Amino acid sequence: MKSRSRKLHVGLVLIPVLVAVLSGCVPSAGDGASSSAGSSSASTTAQTQATSGPTAQQPAGPAGPGAPQAEAPVVRWVPIGPVGPNDPTSGQRYLLLQQFQCDALAQSVQDADDAAVWLAAAAVCKAVQSGSQQDWQRASIAVAATPRIPQTQCLEYTVAATSAAMVAAQRSSQGLSPRVEPGPGEACPRHLSGLTVVDEQLKVVPGRTRASGPRSGGTIVRLDGYYVRIGDILFDGEVSFPETVSGDGDYQTRYLRMPASDGRDSIRISITDTVDISGTVTFFYDDSTTGPSPDPGGQTTPDPTESTPAPGPSSNGASSTAAP
Repeated sequence: MKSRSRKLHVGLVLIPVLVAVLSGCVPSAGDGASSSAGSSSASTTAQTQATSGPTAQQPAGPAGPGAPQAEAPVVRWVPIGPVGPNDPTSGQRYLLLQQFQCDALAQSVQDADDAAVWLAAAAVCKAVQSGSQQDWQRASIAVAATPRIPQTQCLEYTVAATSAAMVAAQRSSQGLSPRVEPGPGEACPRHLSGLTVVDEQLKVVPGRTRASGPRSGGTIVRLDGYYVRIGDILFDGEVSFPETVSGDGDYQTRYLRMPASDGRDSIRISITDTVDISGTVTFFYDDSTTGPSPDPGGQTTPDPTESTPAPGPSSNGASSTAAP
C-alpha cells in the first residue's frame, strides 16, 4: 500500500515537468506571430536588397565605358542665348543643342543653307552623350567642314566655338570624353547699338546721314541691336513713354514714334531689359529732314557720331539684317 502511494506521488510530481517540457517545444499563438513577422521581415529585406537599385538617379550624360572619367578635361557647353521658344529658326536650334536634343537638332536643319554649323554641333552633341570613339571621329570631320562664322552671328559663332573646343579637348585628352559644364554668361550680349528712321510701312528711309526728324515730332525710328524684353525706355536718362508703333513683344524689334522736341535739339535714347543692356543712341531734331533725300548711291549713310551696330542673331527682330 505504501509502495503504491509512493508511485502515485512520483507520477503527480512528474506531470508538471512534462507539461513544462512540452510547452517549450510547441510555441504559443503569440510566439508564433512574432516568429512569423521576423521571418517575413528578413525575407522582405533580402528581396529588397536583391531587386532595388540605387536611390539616386544617374545624371544625364554618357554612361558605361564612354562616360567621362575623373581626369577628363572640363569644357563649357553653350551658354544661355538668350533665346526663347518663340525665337524662330536659329533660336529654336540653339535651344535643342543647349538641351542635348541631338537627333532633333540634326533633323531640324535638313536642306538648310546654314546646316553645316548645326550638323557639326549635333555630331558633337551625340559624341558627348555616347562617348563613342566612332562618334567623336564623325564629330571631328563635321567640325573641320564648318565654314568660318563671323562673330556678329553670335548664336552660330558660339555654337561653332563650343563644337571646336569639345573636339580639341577630346583629342588632347587621348580619347577621353570631356566633362560638360554649363557655359557662363550669354551667347548674345544684349545691346542697343543703332537707330534707324523708317516710314509708315516700317521701311528704311534712305539718305539719312543720321537719325533725325522735324521738331514737330512724328518720326518713326527703329531701335537696332539685340534685346529680349524691353522694360523701360529712357530719354536723356529719364523714363519716358513714347508711342510704340510696332514690336512690343519679346524678341521683337521695337519701333517708336518720336515726340515733339519741346525745345530740345536731340534726345539720347537708352533701354532696360531683364538684365543689363549696354548702349545709347541719339535722335536729332532737324526741320530740314522732313522727307527722304536719297544720296547718289541710294544707301543710308551711318551717322559718324553713332557706333556701328553689332548685329544680334538672325532670329531676333533686332538683328544683323537691320541697317543702321
